[in-house]
Parts: sequence; structure tokens; C-alpha cells
Amino acid sequence: MTLQRGKAQILKIYLGETDHYHGKPLYEALVIEARETGMAGATAYKGMLSFGASHSIHTLKIFALSSDLPVIVEIVDSSEKISAFAEKANEMLEKSGKGGLVTIQDLEVINYKTGEKYKEVK
Repeated sequence: MTLQRGKAQILKIYLGETDHYHGKPLYEALVIEARETGMAGATAYKGMLSFGASHSIHTLKIFALSSDLPVIVEIVDSSEKISAFAEKANEMLEKSGKGGLVTIQDLEVINYKTGEKYKEVK
């Protein structure tokens, strides 16, 4: 997939690290689905501390009520592809039976190209 310099969008999916989809971590399923769909790129990040709609604190601290750390999956591509993938991501989030947040933001792509070490890999 080639992402052109200029206008694009970023899809952000906020979820918990213990959320699962068809037996695998939801964040992993989302990144794999994004790759198989031909999205330009996807990254999953683990957070250190969060709260969401339930207002439960999620942290690594020993005496915390929940150690289900936050995970953010970010996917960048054209607005058309992001809109289509957002529907799939929302469906996956719903099927996981867990809460979450899905957002889309406009952004400007400055550079997107394969580095030298990946030029031979197709």
C-alpha cells in the first residue's frame, strides 16, 4: 500500500489489553486485520494508566483494582479506507463484549516510504 503525501486520517481504537476477539488479543486481531485489509500502517501501544466510561482506574500498581492496562491501536490511511475499516473495527470491538472508544482524526502525511532494510521484502 502506498500512502501519498497530503491529507489522510488516523483511526484510534482505545481498549483494554485483556480484551479478546476469536481467542486472540483484540489489539493483535485489529493490527492483523488492518494488514490483511491493505491499510497503510497500524501500531498498538500499551498505556500506563487510564480510565474510561466505567471510571475504573487501570494501572500496573500492585494495589490497583484493575491491572487491565489500556491499549491504543492507531491506523493511518486515506479517509475512504479509514471509514471502511472503522466499521470493521467497531464490529470487532462489539463482538469482544468489552468497552472501548473509536475515533477518527484528520492528519497531514509528510513522508511514507519503505526503508532500505525492507526494500527486498514484498
